[in-house]
Amino acid sequence: MLEDIQTQPNKLHLPDDEPAWRSGPFTEEDRQIIRSMETVVDGIAAILGMSCEVALHSLEDLNQSIVKIANGMTTGRSVHNPITAGALRQLHEIASQPGSDIRTTFKRTPDGQLLKSTSSVIRNGQNRPIGMLCININMSIPAADFLQAFVGGVDSEMAVTEHFPSSVDDLVESTVDNTIAEINSDHQLSNKVKNKHIIMALYDKGIFDIKESVPLVAGKLGVSKHTVYLYIRQRKSGEG
Repeated sequence: MLEDIQTQPNKLHLPDDEPAWRSGPFTEEDRQIIRSMETVVDGIAAILGMSCEVALHSLEDLNQSIVKIANGMTTGRSVHNPITAGALRQLHEIASQPGSDIRTTFKRTPDGQLLKSTSSVIRNGQNRPIGMLCININMSIPAADFLQAFVGGVDSEMAVTEHFPSSVDDLVESTVDNTIAEINSDHQLSNKVKNKHIIMALYDKGIFDIKESVPLVAGKLGVSKHTVYLYIRQRKSGEG
């Protein structure tokens, strides 16, 4: 079933009484949660490209609910535009229908563009709806244009190989192995200082931000924990 999406910033006519899904006043903590989602909007838009509109709604004021939007040219909307009728209906239904927090539908804009839309309800610590994250992918553009927007001109030869660890131990071990290979490739370093450079390089990579990483690194390099801590202190003080 297709829904028509309203793209004009018309003021909504809302009832005076509180809707069923709103169980209390909006708080500063709620606003902070919504603000923390703004980078998510940019991240989704960055990976999916210009054909994907991402809108973040705050439910504090439905008449100007959009607080962040990327690629708004898809629907012609901008910050401070109101919530859509479809999103409002979803909010109404979550009060009585469990499992309605995420909904995917097809919509059509007034100018005929077909959108695949996913709307996700954002809840606070009290499980109260405070916002929505809505993703609209334009299905009307040619596939070649969609793919071009998706890849964004990335050169595959420049792609960095990334290890996706299954555990913290796996992360530490693979990072140590890669760092050992990097340091060993520097033939200007003598063997006696390689462990020092490995540990300092691991510090620069943030590996020691992980709890219990020091004993894992010490065991991998065959040195004492005190040696690892010594080189970490030297790196912190700028001696390395």
